[in-house]
Amino acid sequence: MTVLSDIPITLDIDRLAERYRIAPGSDHAQVFEELVARAQDVARPKALYEVCFIDEKGDDWVSVGGVRLASPALRKNLDQVERLFPYVATCGTEIDSLDIPPGDIRQKAWLFFLKGEFLQGAVAYLDEYVRRHHQIANLSSMNPGSGDATLWPLTEQAALFLLFGDVEGAIGVRLTESSLLIPEISISGVFFPTEADFESCQVCHRERCPTRRAPFSQEAWDALYEDLGVG
Repeated sequence: MTVLSDIPITLDIDRLAERYRIAPGSDHAQVFEELVARAQDVARPKALYEVCFIDEKGDDWVSVGGVRLASPALRKNLDQVERLFPYVATCGTEIDSLDIPPGDIRQKAWLFFLKGEFLQGAVAYLDEYVRRHHQIANLSSMNPGSGDATLWPLTEQAALFLLFGDVEGAIGVRLTESSLLIPEISISGVFFPTEADFESCQVCHRERCPTRRAPFSQEAWDALYEDLGVG
């Protein structure tokens, strides 16, 4: 299990302020800039991954290291693949040490979205790390719970976690009995080599998602569901 616990991420304050519609030079802008600077100082996003090989393929599942991952969409995407890279990434717990004034809903909302920015940065860093260290030109990703429930149910995170060692000890992420990750702004999934780019986000209808890495694609949705024979 490879652990990346010192991921360098620099947030673009101007881009974020524009995204969150914060007027330049306003009082809100000053507060936001100070919050971003403080978050940048304390945040420690992390990630880990394993290198795994597929043992067996069924109609709607694959077996990896003796662990069955049940997903018709994952099975389809891994049709010509034998090696994959299960991973977990997180914004980290350190950012929760920031002191936000009681009742300041605006800063709490900003902080929530900043956590998503750190997580996206961690996933992007991990993606590039896997490409570089394993000499893979094109890498795609799928995540349990991202996209329609028929793609890869959130409950499948339990099976995915069996492929790792002590995730909580390594990067501070744990999986609850209800299949939720703690810290909340964390993600699990698999990278796999592919000829065409694919992200679970492309077939997910949740618009305001802090961890979205790609816009919804009707073309990807139609192609995937046509192949799976789902209406």
